[in-house]
Amino acid sequence: MPRIRPYFAAIFACFPLFFSDFGHAKPQLLRAVFEEPEVPTKKGKKSKKVLPKLHQEYQLLARAKEAVDKKLSVSSVDALQKELLLLRLKSEIKPLEKEFEELFHALEIKKGTLLAKRKIWTQALASLQRGTSGLSTFKWPYYWREEASEGLFGICSRDSGNKDEACLRLARRVLDVFPKAANETKVLRDLSTPEAVPPTDYGVDRLSQTYSEKIEKDEEAFRQLLDSYLKGLDSDMIREVREFQELYPKSALRFRANFLLAEVLARGGNKKEADAIYQGIVEQIPLSYYSILSSERLGTDLKGRVSEDPVMIDIETQELSPQERASLERAVGLMKLKESPALGVEFENFSKVRNYSSDFLLYLMKLASAGGQDLLAFRYANELIQRKFTRMASREVLEILFPDAFLSDVQVESTRGKLDPLLVLSLIKQESGFKADVISSSGALGLMQLMPFTAVDVQKDLRLSTLKDPQVNISVGVRYFQTLMEKYEGNPAFALAAYNAGPHRVAKWRKEAAPSWSVLDWVEAIPFKETRDYVTSILRNRYWYQVKKGLTPVKITELKGLTALPNVDKN
Repeated sequence: MPRIRPYFAAIFACFPLFFSDFGHAKPQLLRAVFEEPEVPTKKGKKSKKVLPKLHQEYQLLARAKEAVDKKLSVSSVDALQKELLLLRLKSEIKPLEKEFEELFHALEIKKGTLLAKRKIWTQALASLQRGTSGLSTFKWPYYWREEASEGLFGICSRDSGNKDEACLRLARRVLDVFPKAANETKVLRDLSTPEAVPPTDYGVDRLSQTYSEKIEKDEEAFRQLLDSYLKGLDSDMIREVREFQELYPKSALRFRANFLLAEVLARGGNKKEADAIYQGIVEQIPLSYYSILSSERLGTDLKGRVSEDPVMIDIETQELSPQERASLERAVGLMKLKESPALGVEFENFSKVRNYSSDFLLYLMKLASAGGQDLLAFRYANELIQRKFTRMASREVLEILFPDAFLSDVQVESTRGKLDPLLVLSLIKQESGFKADVISSSGALGLMQLMPFTAVDVQKDLRLSTLKDPQVNISVGVRYFQTLMEKYEGNPAFALAAYNAGPHRVAKWRKEAAPSWSVLDWVEAIPFKETRDYVTSILRNRYWYQVKKGLTPVKITELKGLTALPNVDKN
């Protein structure tokens, strides 16, 4: 689980939201808004105190998660599964249904393993089949242990004269899903299973499992002006940007379009007009990737724009639905009880960010960050950045958005691999938001979101279940990232793109690039939105981590160099 940062310790006890009977509270220090455990109620009513009581659903989930790796009897597993089924039926916390179902089937795999040890073969096979079929292709391997493979081997070998085809098919599935060198497959390799299905090379083709791009009208128009920019059709591009600004004045792509316009004007000799656009980007969205690039073009220092003053917030009475109000009440209660890992479930009810006032979003941002939900915190921050919310450029907000979780482990491993530790920390922030046990929909595991085949390729004797251990995950992930940095001669843009989309795609994109392109142009031309946003976000993260540490930031426009941090004791 994510380590809790020291500067959040004092606010864990309680989280308030102050509302007066007149619709507005008096301005409060953001850090002081977290002194009483209250949540908003309807306009004209006092805030409601939150009692320190953990909901039954969260208590059960915590027990079920522990049970997956504990020694239990078959009867204990059965009893826990029944509890999950019954509580799921009556629970009002709908986002928890997926977690209930996942843990039920994870326990089914555990039960099959226990039954196999007792040589109750038929029931054991049925449980293993139910457990694996009830979870996605990328989820069930996370709960499959060597003991399960040993049990499956016993089932398939119990009668040499009468092959159990269902058992052999399941064994083939295990062999296909786990890397060849994995410990989970060793005992099964001698079985005569059905013909193998060639495994997907996830290390090379990571995006193909989940990525699809929906093209909005503004994105289609932007692609046209980007194409003109990359082809050097400057007059066409300038016209297309002007048209884009008129048609889509609120598009999230408007700042990117303005930056490219400034680039075209600058290379055409219109420095004064270009500088005015750069300056506008810096003033409007100071924490963004394009603001950093603009400040470098201007030769100015963004660090000077970071306010040291405490952030004030005046929260308007936010009209919340009964579902939102109940969810916020549970979230505050979870924080008070230091059960912050469960907060991600409750934040599903606060996904319509455009419906909330800026100060309420700032409140949610701090609540999410303090609860270890860093990706959610930045989602709220991105909305505030798009709104040009001026209080974002502050030291206090930097502390919220760029936490130091796992920095000591990252420093040790990065120093060994001669990597920039703040670049690695920035990658972890983008990949997992510092959630050590997260599993993506494509099967990537842990802090650095390692694909199974990639991880085992780096460390042959690796047990995949250990990738939820932060030290193991960071060690393996840094070694893999080190190979990419070496492959691309220390250029983080290429290495990060390869980490996200695979080296084969990067090779293709580099081959298709025009000789006149800079590396920044190459990043702009990345055809996958996910990968392009991934690269620019991590480079942005590193810049602000450097500012936070009091270091002189490496210029993104140069895309080279390492960050010098204090020496780390490797022993």
